[in-house]
Amino acid sequence: MKMNLLTMMLGVGLSVVTLPSYAVTSSGTIGATLTLTNGCLINGSPSQDGINFGVLDFGTSPATFDTLTTQLAGAGGGNSFGIQCTTADYTVQVTSSNNGAPTRVVGTPGTPGRYLVNAADATQGVAYSLFSDSAFNNEIDDNAPIPIASTTGGVDNYTLYGRIQGGGNSVTVIPGTYTDTINVSVVY
Repeated sequence: MKMNLLTMMLGVGLSVVTLPSYAVTSSGTIGATLTLTNGCLINGSPSQDGINFGVLDFGTSPATFDTLTTQLAGAGGGNSFGIQCTTADYTVQVTSSNNGAPTRVVGTPGTPGRYLVNAADATQGVAYSLFSDSAFNNEIDDNAPIPIASTTGGVDNYTLYGRIQGGGNSVTVIPGTYTDTINVSVVY
């Protein structure tokens, strides 16, 4: 009976003894961040490179012209391009034109000189100027802000006008297609 009592006591004693738990819970945090910078929509698009602002098309004219004028045909339709930014502190500017002065130039260069160059003969060019107004009083200089033409629904609209003058009704102008690329930047 002593043995049974001892066995019973050991059994009860073992059932009271519990094994230690080795599970540990650690906790912490994960930081989540986002940094937003100023941005602009140009003609409704958030693109930052390769933007089509439109075309300045002087059309088709006899080579014996005297003065030609045109207004921007905006890429989104109409005769302007629209800009809407998260900041009011931005500027739109013409930064340059791609063509330098060719050897033979017809027309009166503005300041700065801008040149449409003959696609078949790069030594031939026609000088032109850019303006921010239809009266051709405010010539656009490189790297200077272009004034806002109008604002509609929070979108600032800009337009450009082009003028070629001093063609002099010359018969020495070589017929052909003359082109240039006008570089525009929105700085914000």
